[in-house]
Amino acid sequence: MSHVPVLMQEVLEFLNAKRGGRFVDMTLGGAGHAHALLETSASSELLGIDRDRPAILRSQKVLSAFASRAHFFHGSFLDLEKALESISWKKVEGIFADLGVSSFQLDEAERGFSFRNDAPLDMRMDQSSEMSAADWINSVDEEEMADVFFHYGEERFSRKIAKKICEQREVSPFLTTRALAECIESVFPASWRRKNKIHPATRVFQAIRIYINGELDQLEHLLKTAPAYLSAGGRFVVLSYHSLEDRLVKRAFRDLEKEGEYSLPLRRVLIPCDEEIAANPRARSAKLRVLERKS
Repeated sequence: MSHVPVLMQEVLEFLNAKRGGRFVDMTLGGAGHAHALLETSASSELLGIDRDRPAILRSQKVLSAFASRAHFFHGSFLDLEKALESISWKKVEGIFADLGVSSFQLDEAERGFSFRNDAPLDMRMDQSSEMSAADWINSVDEEEMADVFFHYGEERFSRKIAKKICEQREVSPFLTTRALAECIESVFPASWRRKNKIHPATRVFQAIRIYINGELDQLEHLLKTAPAYLSAGGRFVVLSYHSLEDRLVKRAFRDLEKEGEYSLPLRRVLIPCDEEIAANPRARSAKLRVLERKS
């Protein structure tokens, strides 16, 4: 599936893209939102950040027509300050973060994010990181594994799955996505599979990806630090895709609103319409929230 930006018009609207200014895309990915933002106003500049180096290289080509208005930085949510300093920006009119795994990462089988294709069990957002999913799944103890599945995947069969994985890895270590997915699937009763549309391995794969990439810790850091870089009237727009992320965003934004320096232009979470979901199934779980700096 090609890269289709989620809630494109809504993101541009809540970033006030038409007024121009300086913007940061914390999750550059396929540069879909970034391209639209730069296209909306000739007075806009964008700093694109991504921890996945291939995404940076790909986006440089996609945004080549915007020349000096597009800037790039290879880094994570922990590197916002460093990225801004690299181009001497102190304040920005908007910050955007799309917390979903990019279509490119999902569709590149060798990255190991999906069990649709058999591939090496990797799942690292940043290929220079040391620990892959295979390294972790073949070494972690059963109790910690079950805890990760439960807390990061909200998987109710976490204990049974962890026990099964640990038993099977004694015979043969897990090296591919298919081997792990099939092991997980074997734990689920037929009655569950008849009632549920998602693949039995979905939540476990999500949990492993979140854990080995430190996604929630990085998100918490971003939510604490990013708002301070907004200029007066500047906005922080976040797209999340599961309840763990959305709860963190919701709580952080409401806490900042209570402090009085920020407001919530969007009182309730915004979700894609049925037409968008039909055209882009990966948008089905997206939730958009917005924070604005008053002064």
